Amino acid sequence: MSVRIVPSIRSIYAEGDTVIALWDRTAKAKDGKPYTNTYSWYMTMKNGRIVKVVAFFDTIELIDLWKRISVSGNNKQWIN
Repeated sequence: MSVRIVPSIRSIYAEGDTVIALWDRTAKAKDGKPYTNTYSWYMTMKNGRIVKVVAFFDTIELIDLWKRISVSGNNKQWIN
């Protein structure tokens, strides 16, 4: 990214030791175009700290970004 990612929280749910955050992020990619994605994080808390996170996001948006931006190494081999 060429600028800092700006998160926008849609909602947060909590029950017991589980917290779920639904949020969007927007940033400017190195090609000057915006990169926007939606995330859902499932967090396990212990003593007020996050001890585990499972995250889901829109992989189509990420693949589009990887196709636009050169990635070094073998990271692009699975993208057609």
